[in-house]
Amino acid sequence: MTLSLQSITARYGDLTALDSIDADAQPGRITVVVGPNAAGKSTLLRCAAGLQTASGSVRFKGAELTGIPITDRARSIAFMTQRPRSDVPLTVEEMMRLARPERQQDREQLDSLLDSLEVADLRSRLVPALSVGQQQRAVLARTLYQIDAGDGAFVLDEPTAPMDPRHAQLALHHLRSVADAGAVVVLSIHDIGLARSIGDDAWLLDQGRMAASGPVDEVLVPKRLESTFGIAYEELQSERGGVWLAPSTLRMM
Repeated sequence: MTLSLQSITARYGDLTALDSIDADAQPGRITVVVGPNAAGKSTLLRCAAGLQTASGSVRFKGAELTGIPITDRARSIAFMTQRPRSDVPLTVEEMMRLARPERQQDREQLDSLLDSLEVADLRSRLVPALSVGQQQRAVLARTLYQIDAGDGAFVLDEPTAPMDPRHAQLALHHLRSVADAGAVVVLSIHDIGLARSIGDDAWLLDQGRMAASGPVDEVLVPKRLESTFGIAYEELQSERGGVWLAPSTLRMM
């Protein structure tokens, strides 16, 4: 059930956003996508979900995405954009229910997601009336509701960006759960320390090219990050035994 990208090149007019990208995201693992602003992260994720025109090939479960009808693709790949629309005149629950055909609605699962992402008390509120962080949690709940956790891919563009620390942790806990259930999970994230903490694998982008890919402890290391971001990084040992990456704020490259 690998999500495989081969020779992906995407352009906006004369601008090459992605240049010959090869990458694989494996089921049961979280792949984090990191890189500077305008490195191509959002474009790459849209390509991975079959939503962006590009040359090359994107395959999931062995099938080329361009050959899969969009309704069938929506049953296998759930995509969460970086800036979900906030002007949709629907309640949170109504938006959630749009993720599936009526005959596939699962009230128990819908309620569970609303509860666990702490938006159950907002279910009857209109989405435009929510704060940005609340909207993001509601859209994440909808994304997770779209497909069965163990039988698809979740592609998310900065899903935790507007969330407070508690709700960011809740969101990442859910993404770990669906990965553990066998799903492919690919998400972009700007917090390098959090990326190293939550990810199993990493795609490091720089100016539209894949600077490195592989296990996080081989890709998200100070030397590579310094070369890509232009600032020094250091590895910090946490009290719980893990490694945390942080910028060395006093040393610019």
